[in-house]
Amino acid sequence: MFHQLIMDLLFAVFYGFAIWAIHAIVTIVVPFIKVKISTSQYSWAAEIIDHAVHAFEQTVSGSGRGEEKFILVMEAVNRELGKLGIKLTEEQITILIEAAVQEINKYRITEVATCVEDCTDEVRESDSNS
Repeated sequence: MFHQLIMDLLFAVFYGFAIWAIHAIVTIVVPFIKVKISTSQYSWAAEIIDHAVHAFEQTVSGSGRGEEKFILVMEAVNRELGKLGIKLTEEQITILIEAAVQEINKYRITEVATCVEDCTDEVRESDSNS
């Protein structure tokens, strides 16, 4: 009888621990994994969008065609993300597109500023040599 009581008690403790462990996994580990997967998918999406923006920036030339480029990038990105099963809202995609465009423009401004500095230095050198 005493032996059966000990066995029942150990079973209850083990059962309680198992329930607690399952609860901990469901409430802590699963959301953590989902966040990691979401972060990874978001990184992939950002990379795809960055490449698409660069590609359409190079292939669609001419000023004043930003809206056309945006539409082309949005279509290409939605198609590629759909193939990969990555789901982002249109707002998230728009934000990532705008970030990629800002990065390109920042690079261009830096490039132009460097060119202006170089040209100014050349003019000063030619003036001092004259």
